Amino acid sequence: MSELILYTGNAFSVADGKGRFVLPLEMRRQVKLSSGNETRLFLSVHGGNPCATGFGESHRGHLFTEVEELAREARAQGRDYDADLELERRLGTIEEVNFDEGGRFAMHPDIKEEYGITDAVFFYGVGRYIQIWKPETLVDSKDRPELIRNKVRRWLDQRAAGGGK
Repeated sequence: MSELILYTGNAFSVADGKGRFVLPLEMRRQVKLSSGNETRLFLSVHGGNPCATGFGESHRGHLFTEVEELAREARAQGRDYDADLELERRLGTIEEVNFDEGGRFAMHPDIKEEYGITDAVFFYGVGRYIQIWKPETLVDSKDRPELIRNKVRRWLDQRAAGGGK
């Protein structure tokens, strides 16, 4: 699990009749690789964007290690650094869910509520983790690349016209 896992690509998922979303195939493979071949997905809040995040076990370990490194740097420079508070922020919001072989998983209700996610999400691989957006929120997020915003806008327009799920 020490290998660096990088998530790329993007995909939409519409909730099934049980409210489950489907993790895209390539992202599912990467999450399993990151989690010792187990079907464990870790969900959390994003620190700076109005979206959830998803990742495997190796990234969860990275978050802990990163805080330890920041604490060491602060001590070496004589700066105050509240590692406990930072660990709360980074690790305290993580919710673990399992997904089946088809990639179906139930998103934790607290995370759905935090971002107003109802029946559709947009998975966006951005390196060490996956951003999970309510599509309308991503379209309104001016900092996202125009190519991605336009893709999501077209999908929403097709869906509203009855062309998408």
